[in-house]
Amino acid sequence: MRRWLWALALILSGLTVRAQEAPLILVVEGVNPFQLFNPLPGSPIGTAAALERGYLARSPLAQRLAACGELRRLAWSGDPLDRAGIAAAVAALAGLLTEARGQGRRVWLLTHSLGAVIAYLALVEAGGGAELLVTLSTPLGRPGWLDLLRRLHPQLPWPPGAVWPDAQTLRLKGWLNVYVPWDPLGGPVALAGVENQALSLAQLGPQAGMHDLIRAHTLPYRDAVATQRVLDWLGRWPDGMQCAPL
Repeated sequence: MRRWLWALALILSGLTVRAQEAPLILVVEGVNPFQLFNPLPGSPIGTAAALERGYLARSPLAQRLAACGELRRLAWSGDPLDRAGIAAAVAALAGLLTEARGQGRRVWLLTHSLGAVIAYLALVEAGGGAELLVTLSTPLGRPGWLDLLRRLHPQLPWPPGAVWPDAQTLRLKGWLNVYVPWDPLGGPVALAGVENQALSLAQLGPQAGMHDLIRAHTLPYRDAVATQRVLDWLGRWPDGMQCAPL
């Protein structure tokens, strides 16, 4: 009887450890492209639900990752000209990262577009605090867009000088950057430790018009094939950053 009690205690202990190890998955959205360009009703670009906030948190990619841990969305206005709102988002995320690090909790960051800039600056401000950073269609790889953002938001904690902290400096175990080659807003990030992956879906090649820009910018998290490719890339990473659904 005593042996059975010890075995049960060990099993319960193992389950508790696994629960504690489940990562906190923080979702940081950018400017909602559906709100920004307001596609026509019936357009294949998106549905009415896509016009609401939470577009990345409700995406197929985020929902698949939610099986790995606790999914939490960082709320902010989504207005690229909202100086106070963006600064508050950076500060709030830096606080969450610092708190999680103090608790010894693993953190994954799932980000899109301007949300990736917010997440990166929060990591700089907090001195790390995340295990994994996933950036989708981010202007971090576009110097022209970064210069514009720095002029619009000089109050943000931009890294001084020309050399920005890389993955190792930010204490990241992994940084996956996904982009579509014909997206003018996103591209490869030229920092050490970043795994840049281009989505090349020949059957979805570029089309004319503004809708194609929206499609290219949202493809990494909205398209079923692209979602699976991102999960496959994540599934190749060290065991500590995997979970069964991947």
